[in-house]
Amino acid sequence: MSHQHSNMPRPISVVIVAALVMLEALAVLGYAISYLGNLSTDGAVNVGGQIFMLALCLLLAIWQGSVAANFFKGKAFTRAPIIVWQLFQLILSVSFLSSNIPMVKIAALASIVIAGSSVVLLFAPKTTAFLGDRPSN
Repeated sequence: MSHQHSNMPRPISVVIVAALVMLEALAVLGYAISYLGNLSTDGAVNVGGQIFMLALCLLLAIWQGSVAANFFKGKAFTRAPIIVWQLFQLILSVSFLSSNIPMVKIAALASIVIAGSSVVLLFAPKTTAFLGDRPSN
């Protein structure tokens, strides 16, 4: 049972998780746009691989935006993609902590905080009640 069948108000935890996932979608979109600007430069990957990476980033940004919007609406099925994305984000962010570039370390720490906060709020009692996983009190 998802939120569409109840009169429960949207908890702040749902709003925060949806906003954080949308922020991540915008970050991936921003990366895709910056990647597009550097598409013509020589790199370790040929032009075909670069175009594939660009398309993948754009599709991921659209997918994340869709997940955030549907989670905000109370669709329970969105919890799984959010968890998977946060786990990938945590794994990648931890690996970036070993960088010598201060901005990369700051971005990695911010990413870890966002992912951790999203996971905790995703399983908050009010969030699960909103999604229809437990009776609301």
